[in-house]
Amino acid sequence: MLVPKYVTHFKCLGGECPDTCCSTWSINVDKVTFHRYRREVHPALKPLLQQFLVQEDKDSYARHGKLKLRPSDSHCGLHSNEGMCPIQQTLGEDALSDTCYIYPRYVVQFGDRFEQSLTLSCPEAARLALTEDDAFEFVSADFTTRLATTTVVASVKGFPIEAMDEVRVFLIQLFQTPSLSNTERLVTVGWLCQQIDRLVDTNAQTSIESLLGEMREMIESGSIHTTVSQLDKQQATSVTLFSILFGVKPPNETRGNQRDVLDRVRSGLGITSELSLVKISDNYVRGSQLLAADGGTCEKLVSRHLLNDLIRETFPWSQSSAMVHYRRLLTRYGILRLMLAGMAAEKDSALDEAEIVRTIQVFCRIYQHNTAFSKQAEGLLVKSDWTQLDRLYALLN
Repeated sequence: MLVPKYVTHFKCLGGECPDTCCSTWSINVDKVTFHRYRREVHPALKPLLQQFLVQEDKDSYARHGKLKLRPSDSHCGLHSNEGMCPIQQTLGEDALSDTCYIYPRYVVQFGDRFEQSLTLSCPEAARLALTEDDAFEFVSADFTTRLATTTVVASVKGFPIEAMDEVRVFLIQLFQTPSLSNTERLVTVGWLCQQIDRLVDTNAQTSIESLLGEMREMIESGSIHTTVSQLDKQQATSVTLFSILFGVKPPNETRGNQRDVLDRVRSGLGITSELSLVKISDNYVRGSQLLAADGGTCEKLVSRHLLNDLIRETFPWSQSSAMVHYRRLLTRYGILRLMLAGMAAEKDSALDEAEIVRTIQVFCRIYQHNTAFSKQAEGLLVKSDWTQLDRLYALLN
């Protein structure tokens, strides 16, 4: 597989993990594994499986069953006091369900090439991807996976796979260009997505190479800096939108590390049931100024997070349109930026590297896998008529 270098360094922390994936998430069990567990006779495992393994959807392969959580601590019913999985300890890794076997890995087949990246909702994956300077050098490495968990990306919307790959290469280079800010990178991504959709609408997919050439010229000439400096700044609107999406109360399932970060964000921003947007906006500005004074650490780590998302999601080819995918990227970025500013405001100083990594990991844990949040964010943008590119750009300030 082709992988970012940090993937080759990953190893599950097991019982040492500060935010285990065996907590708060319902764990889907595929059909093959479900029936294997039903037949299990190991004396230590059989009673646990009888108690916590239930059928979810008999017509579904991936969601055929699930492992229930313990009410006492919201951990998987099979999770041991030592923080380990008795299935893996007793039967080996191959006995894990597809969900447990693959996490935090994402494997895609892009054309005839297999790729792997990690979701940064895993604390160790986040640490490696965000703090290693060579994390996003690409290398070939041998990994074992399951085809049932592999996303296959083929030619879409009339674009040949080679042209789609060129777009991804451009985006990877964009986020590895040190002279650009994250705002400039995201402005460029937005314009690219708008133009890709126009090529589809006009049946002009063959023009993708000249489009990428124009965009490279815009970056190399420095005109992107001028364009971004002239953007309409509507910070109050931005803070209002992302505060509403962030919500007044933390999700009920959050515990421990997640709850601590969310509580600190709310405290720093002054988010209460009254939702005083003027006070929240003032605190957001103060937190953002503190982040900007850290010598570029936060900007660098956030750019690595965004790059990982682009790679993991095969951006912009895995949603109904490039602009829909861009809006999802932008709304998640807005929430993350709000959380980081809240953390800095609560601390009343810039965040150190470990605090930034922790905030990004918790953000990913809560929002990255949440399809309901994505639908809510898209619905709010559509309802508020904030789907056009010029209006979306205002949310970046």
